[in-house]
Amino acid sequence: MATRAQRERWREEGARLAQAAERAREEARRGQAAGLAGIAPIVPVSRYIWVGLLDELGWAAGRGELPGGVRRLALEMAEEILAEPPD
Repeated sequence: MATRAQRERWREEGARLAQAAERAREEARRGQAAGLAGIAPIVPVSRYIWVGLLDELGWAAGRGELPGGVRRLALEMAEEILAEPPD
């Protein structure tokens, strides 16, 4: 059984991954809009697959379902995404 502190940590980690997914989603949307306007290359559909993976990782982390190594790497990835300056 999970303790209250564990559940809180899982929620925080899930929220951090959700922030990273939202950042990636917004960047993909802006890129797609710029591509449609002809001022940038078209954003490949694979970008949205990446966002979906971030969403899934966030949901699993929020439920405490990620193995330790996957959780650590997912959080490192989220921190890198959030540390990048927005486009």
